[in-house]
Amino acid sequence: MSKADMFLKVDGTKQGPIKGESAEAGHIDEIELVGWEWGMDGNATAFGASTARTTLKELVIRKRVDSASTGLMSALRNNEVLKKAVLTVRKAGGSSPVSFLTITIEKARVVSHRLGSEKDDIPVLLEEVRLAFFKVQVEYRAQDKTGGGKGVNTFETEVLPA
Repeated sequence: MSKADMFLKVDGTKQGPIKGESAEAGHIDEIELVGWEWGMDGNATAFGASTARTTLKELVIRKRVDSASTGLMSALRNNEVLKKAVLTVRKAGGSSPVSFLTITIEKARVVSHRLGSEKDDIPVLLEEVRLAFFKVQVEYRAQDKTGGGKGVNTFETEVLPA
């Protein structure tokens, strides 16, 4: 059983919403994810001297093949700008799951799409999709012991031209 539910909501400039198959309340027609990753790399020496700018990595999502698959393929093939993509992670289970991490990217493009099976003996088709973007915002919602909110921490940045 997963410890978190993960969803991606994508809005393209040509296709409009790229709809997945989620039936979860608050995430209807969003893309259900099985995994994701994103990060940044700093360019500093061990002694603290900065040598260049921070490098923002692509947002990588992993998902099962679903109704969004061909829309994401089309977005890559047609070089479509995605107005916004919102990745939401919430704690799984309970009567009212709480979203604790949200990553919003803007002016994004699908830059890679891979389709295949994870293992020969498991008949599940998976996709890995990479999204490059111009702007990112990360929000983390801390919780107290009762599950109530303790405030929001936010990070936001844009990709700077070279």
